[in-house]
Amino acid sequence: MSRLNLLRLQRLNFNSVRFWSPSYHDKTVPVTFENVVFPPNGEMKLPVMPTEPKYDPELGEEKYKTTKRLIEARGVEPIHTTLIHKQYGLAAVQGGFLRPTDFKFLQTRINKNLQKNQFAIWRVPPPWLPRTRKPQGTKLGGGKGQLHHYVTPVRAERIIVELGGHITEIEAMAYVTYMTDFLPFPVRFVSEEMLAAERQYEEDVKKYNKNPFNWEKLIKWNMQNCTSFLNQYDIIWKGKPLGMATEDELIRIPFKKVVYYISGLPFLGLAFCVIYSFLFHFEDANATHCGVPNWLPSISAAVAKLEPERYVWRIAIGLHSAPRIVLAVAFRNFLVISPLRSLNTTFLNVMANIGCFFHIAEITFLMMLSAISSGDNYALHKLSFIGFLICGFIYMLMSIFLFDYSGRRRTVSVGEKSYQYKVFCCGAAFISLFFALYFFYRHNTYCEPGIYTFFALSEYGVVIFNILFHSTLYYDFYDRNFSIISGGFSASSYQMLPMHRDD
Repeated sequence: MSRLNLLRLQRLNFNSVRFWSPSYHDKTVPVTFENVVFPPNGEMKLPVMPTEPKYDPELGEEKYKTTKRLIEARGVEPIHTTLIHKQYGLAAVQGGFLRPTDFKFLQTRINKNLQKNQFAIWRVPPPWLPRTRKPQGTKLGGGKGQLHHYVTPVRAERIIVELGGHITEIEAMAYVTYMTDFLPFPVRFVSEEMLAAERQYEEDVKKYNKNPFNWEKLIKWNMQNCTSFLNQYDIIWKGKPLGMATEDELIRIPFKKVVYYISGLPFLGLAFCVIYSFLFHFEDANATHCGVPNWLPSISAAVAKLEPERYVWRIAIGLHSAPRIVLAVAFRNFLVISPLRSLNTTFLNVMANIGCFFHIAEITFLMMLSAISSGDNYALHKLSFIGFLICGFIYMLMSIFLFDYSGRRRTVSVGEKSYQYKVFCCGAAFISLFFALYFFYRHNTYCEPGIYTFFALSEYGVVIFNILFHSTLYYDFYDRNFSIISGGFSASSYQMLPMHRDD
């Protein structure tokens, strides 16, 4: 290359938009993993935690029963609050107790995700605190029950699991963030940079705080009679959000039973109405406008025309609708907090809100369709039917798209199974709707014998596959429970403002 061409090339580079515009510069520094320290024992994956401690009879050790020992999980962890390998980890936000099933869950999930030159280590001891339980139906009294399992008490801010090696922050976050929903007490993802920033912030607050009314002065002078509503642990820990997650659950319902409830009620209601109409109201339920033979009642004839079928259907739809509205909002939140969601969170939030709207609209139109028969108000019944179909199919398509776009399809092993079932049920519902429209057109145009029966079968398919589509929530909220907890947290967070310097 000649000297003139080289000068032209240099001039072109210096005058280009890519050179002068900051938006074109790559600001991210590549991770080199130069200071990574691997475990000295060479064990890269989490070992299996024993479910109970080992006792040596020769030393006089034996199994024992004790109280719940809530004190073991109360307060702040004084020692194990820093990362040994200076990378990433999972830390407790509030105190609680880890069960053997929790250790098994963490060990299985994290080991499955670890790649080459990545490691994970336990930062908590194996279960050692005994828990007793009496058989169901046992009368009160008679002392403590038999030993049932062992737990590990964990105080607030303690590191539970530590991740390291050739692993980036987004990888470590994807490994452990979704696990926060499955543990019995609140936990969070932490990194060495996050912990250092928090420590620096606390030091700055102590150094530059301009508020004369600090926590000690409020307690000493009992300002606004604060000691009347603060408990001893609020005073000891100075109002930090370090309440302990207790085990006093009033109601605990496995989610699979909730799915059986919201799916079983409309399915059993439909089955009862169709079978009862076929057996006891055959002539009235199967009559057509042109008098041709028909052997199956349509859904409208089975659930909204005759008694007691319409009463059973209305009760079933009414009982299952309220939990479905709650789950519609829960599924929306489930999508927007996905650990593998796209960086464009605004688009995801907007689309999730729209999907939630169509989901609730579908439930509303279904209740209107069930409560208002064609004989009561044909125009409103027709509007409700059209609205139910349109909102239902729009929600199906949006749910499939958002389930993949949010990353929930890849967060857990059953996510792919849920996605495939959603696609199958949506496709089958569309095919059933197509055949229902086709047979309905043929029946009204040619009035052929038996065609209305095929229309009724296609109509059953639309409803059944719609029910099965919503039943995939079983996989979306896998291994979760509906719980009502009494006194779940024993402290709150109180903050004195302003808590920092005036800049």
